[in-house]
Amino acid sequence: MKRGTALPFLTGTQLAAMLLARDVTSIQVTRAFLARIDALNGDGMFSVPSRNPDIPVFGDNGKLNAYVRTTSALALTIAKAADKALDAAAEGGDPVPFGCGVPVALKDIYAVKDTELTIGCPLAAGNIATGDSVVAERLRAAHMPILGLTHTGPWTNDDTCPQTANPWNRDLCVGGSSGGSAAAIASRLAVVATGSDTGNSLRNPAQNVGVGSIKPSYGLVPKHGVTVSSTSLDTCGPMGRSMADVSMLLGVIAGPDSRDPRSEQAPGFPHGFPLAPRPGRKPFAGLRIGSTVETETSPARDRWTAGILARLRAAVAQFEELGAEIVPITPPVSNLGNTAYWAAAAVDPVTGAKVSASSAYANAENAWTLGGTYAVTAEEDAAIEGAVRTRFRTSLGTMETQKQQLQQRAAALTAADLFGAHRVRREYSEMWAKVFEENDIVACLWPQKVQTPPARADDSTGGFSGVESSRPNTTGWPCLNLPVGRDTDTGIPVGIDMAAPYGGDAIILQLAIDYQEHHPYHLDIPTDL
Repeated sequence: MKRGTALPFLTGTQLAAMLLARDVTSIQVTRAFLARIDALNGDGMFSVPSRNPDIPVFGDNGKLNAYVRTTSALALTIAKAADKALDAAAEGGDPVPFGCGVPVALKDIYAVKDTELTIGCPLAAGNIATGDSVVAERLRAAHMPILGLTHTGPWTNDDTCPQTANPWNRDLCVGGSSGGSAAAIASRLAVVATGSDTGNSLRNPAQNVGVGSIKPSYGLVPKHGVTVSSTSLDTCGPMGRSMADVSMLLGVIAGPDSRDPRSEQAPGFPHGFPLAPRPGRKPFAGLRIGSTVETETSPARDRWTAGILARLRAAVAQFEELGAEIVPITPPVSNLGNTAYWAAAAVDPVTGAKVSASSAYANAENAWTLGGTYAVTAEEDAAIEGAVRTRFRTSLGTMETQKQQLQQRAAALTAADLFGAHRVRREYSEMWAKVFEENDIVACLWPQKVQTPPARADDSTGGFSGVESSRPNTTGWPCLNLPVGRDTDTGIPVGIDMAAPYGGDAIILQLAIDYQEHHPYHLDIPTDL
C-alpha cells in the first residue's frame, strides 16, 4: 500500500466501515498502529528538568513521544474479541457498534484496570489502576482496542505538554494538557483518542496539530475513574482524525452512569451523533452562524499572529460560501472576575484582596478535590507528594506554603459565597443564551489560540495568548475545534472553535462534518514525521 493509504493513514470511519465489511481485521489494524508506535514514538519515559531542577517532567526523547506507555497485549486481546464479534455480526448475529475494532488511545488520566496511571507525573510511577474508568469500560464493551496512554502535562495541569513533539515542527510544543492524544492522532499513531478540557485542553492541542475535537456538553461523558482538576469545569471528550471520527467516538463513550451523578443530568441523544455530511454545495443554506473573529476584545489582540488571523477570516468566508449567513457577534462581558460586581464575604486570607466569583469556586473545588493529597508528606507517600509538587510546578522550599495557602483560601469561603459565585456564573451563561436568541444563530465561531505554539524548551504554562477559551467550560456548552488550514508563515495548523447552547453537540458536529466534506484540511500529513 502507498504511504497515504496504509491503514494508519485512513480515518476512523473508513476503518470502521472496512471492519464491518470484513475487508480488514481488527488484529491487522491494531498491529499496524502498534508497529508505527514502535517506530516513531520512542520510549515515552525519558525525563528532563522542568523550569525548576527538582521537578522533573517527561521530556524530549528524540522522537514523537506521544505515548507515555503502550498496552500492546491488551490491545491485541480486545482486537481478537472485536474480530469475533464482527464475524458474528457479518453472519447475521448481534450487531456491533460502529467503531467496533477501531483502536483508540487514552489520555494518562483515564484509569485502565491493571495499567499504570501516572497523570503526567513521573514521580507517580508504579501507581496501578485497580479498575476501569467508565470510558475504558465502554471502549472494552465496544471492542475498541486500547493502544496505550498518552502524555499530559504534570497532573494534567499544563498549557504546553512539552514532553510531546509537535509533528509539524518537533521543536514546538503541541499544547496541553491533552497534547499526547492530539499528537498521536496527527502523526498517525492513533486515529481516535480521549482527552479532557478544563479551559481548552481538548481544543488547543487539536488546533496546533490539525485534528478535530469536541468539549461536549458538561456531564455528557461520565468522569468516574478519571483524574479531574476542577469538578465543575472539567469535561471528558473525544479527539479524532476527522470530525466524523470525533462523532463516532463520542457515540461510544457518551451517556449517563450512576457513578457520576453529573452525567445523569446531561442531555440525551436518542438518535446518536452524525457521521456523514449533508449533500449539496450549500449545506448551510438558511442557517445563521455567529462569528466573533472581528469583534473579540482580547487584551493581546495586537499580538495575534497574522497568519492565524488570515486563516480564521478565510474560514468564516468558507462558511459563507457554503451557504451560511454570518452574523458578527460581540461576546458578552463576564463578571466572574469583577469584584466590584460580586465578591466573597471575606477577603483573601493570604493577600487581603477581594475574592472574585471565579476564584471562589476554583479554590473551593481544588481544595475539595485534592485536599487529602495536598496533606500527604514525602515520608508518608513519596509518589503522591511528588505528584502534588509537579502540579504546583514550584520548588520544594515554597510548595508547602502554597498548599497551606490553598486550604486557607478554601476555608475562608462560606456556602453562601459558593452559591453567589455560581449565580454569577449562571448569569454569564444566560448572557450567551440571550446572544443566540436575539441574533437567531444556531452556532458561533470564535478564535481558539491565536499565537504560534511556543518552543518545547520553554516548558512554561500560559505560553499562548488569545480569547477567553474557558467560555464553554464556564457555561457547560459544547464547543469543538475544527481544522481550517495552516498558517502560511509557519506551516502550523490553525483551528477555529464552534460552540452551541447546552445539548447542541450534534448540531455543531454536523456543521463541522459538512465543512470537512468541502475543505478536508484534516487529511494533511504533518511535515515533520
